[in-house]
Amino acid sequence: MNKNGLSQINNIPKLITAHALLVDKFSIEISKNKKIELAIGAKICFVKSNQDLVCDTITRGLLPKRHGGLESSNVFVLVANNKLDFYNIVEIADKKYQMTDIVLKHTIVKRIFTIYQLAHFLIVDLEKEIKKFNSKLVIITGDFFLSDPQIVKEEKDWLYLQIIEAIKKVVDSIIVIFSPNNLPNVMNYDCNNKVK
Repeated sequence: MNKNGLSQINNIPKLITAHALLVDKFSIEISKNKKIELAIGAKICFVKSNQDLVCDTITRGLLPKRHGGLESSNVFVLVANNKLDFYNIVEIADKKYQMTDIVLKHTIVKRIFTIYQLAHFLIVDLEKEIKKFNSKLVIITGDFFLSDPQIVKEEKDWLYLQIIEAIKKVVDSIIVIFSPNNLPNVMNYDCNNKVK
């Protein structure tokens, strides 16, 4: 694992105990032949992903480990663009996994409408909320309001750096960001399957 909690593809595997195999690891299936394996503490941004990937990731965060899930008590979803399709989450949970009730009861959603609310939540409340809901998986959707024309660039840049530092402090959960844009200072996974 590198410092971001991502598996190195070309490294020779090390011997580990059977118990370690059951430790909190999580695979996100990009396509039938492409997966990214994450461990607790990982932070990654999927750029220009589709709604199905977002919804599938949320649902799989609640699945038992024996079925390829993370077995999180709850999945915390921070919606920073007001564009998450909750009906799609329910549809995927029902059709693909037959676990609608579990997803509805164990998906915690917080909506954010400004970069100031986002910064305040991530800096002040994120770690407390993760502990409160015992969430191993945090999903953040949106562009972090970086394209908001009403905020001057210097202020946006300063707030963004504070936001990223707050995200980097989280060590007890996997943070997966779904954004329409590459986010500076975050590991981005683009449509061409390249990690940046």
